[in-house]
Amino acid sequence: MTFAPRLTTTLTTAFLGLGLTLTTGCFDTSGATNIEMRAAVGEIVAQGQAQAIENEITEITTSFTIGGGVQEVLQEIKAFLESQAPCSTVEIADSTLTMDFGTLDDNCTYNNHTYAGVVTIAVTVEADATVIDHTYADFSNGTITMNGTKEVTYSAQSRRVVTDYEFVNKDGDAVDTTSDRTQTLLNESEGLAGGIVINGVRAWTGQSGMWNLDIDDVEVRWVDPVPQSGVYSLVTPKDKTITMSFERVDADTIAVIVDGGRNTKTYHVTSTGQVMEQTEADA
Repeated sequence: MTFAPRLTTTLTTAFLGLGLTLTTGCFDTSGATNIEMRAAVGEIVAQGQAQAIENEITEITTSFTIGGGVQEVLQEIKAFLESQAPCSTVEIADSTLTMDFGTLDDNCTYNNHTYAGVVTIAVTVEADATVIDHTYADFSNGTITMNGTKEVTYSAQSRRVVTDYEFVNKDGDAVDTTSDRTQTLLNESEGLAGGIVINGVRAWTGQSGMWNLDIDDVEVRWVDPVPQSGVYSLVTPKDKTITMSFERVDADTIAVIVDGGRNTKTYHVTSTGQVMEQTEADA
């Protein structure tokens, strides 16, 4: 298996402002309420869709061959970006490459999506891995603007992704997010476009407080706002643990089974991020 394919995927760029706010008061240790369980699903969907803006740029920086020298890696990435987004300005200085997408008014597109802002990457080649450090400066798709850093360590079998971001949506709502995840290909022949398997942790702080997520063998495709299989263990701002498992229903819909300790709920999430609670009548 080689974890460095060139990619072409569809990017989901909508950021859901679900407006789900938990009630204040004393912490309840008897389990999550139905409202808290629904809010947790909303948080997961919003996180998945916010990540979409970084995923497509990550794909650009996987267009190289592991084992090459620093300049070879940079030149491969530069050539790929210039072929796919000729409107961008790409410059190399020493071991650093800068991608400038200009402003949204420039209509600079990659993979049929318009971007603005600057992404800088620095490459380090080690004996058995290639490390690419990303810095995002006001990088935006018109819906979400992100600032922050990401370190991706590529090896032949996997990649480790460590991130520290701030996402801001069009309403000015900000979410600070950190993560440390290991990713492997779901289907080698399809590359990243076929999906990845993720293990690790993620945490974010927004208007509702701080959320902490453990990720256990989840299968993710960039076109879906939630995983298609695997398990999430989510700790809410009120220190309640909610477990989510995922099952694909059809090409457009994924079932999210949520266990809040008191009871279990099932929600269907569509590729556009719509969340629908299922009842016995729906089964």
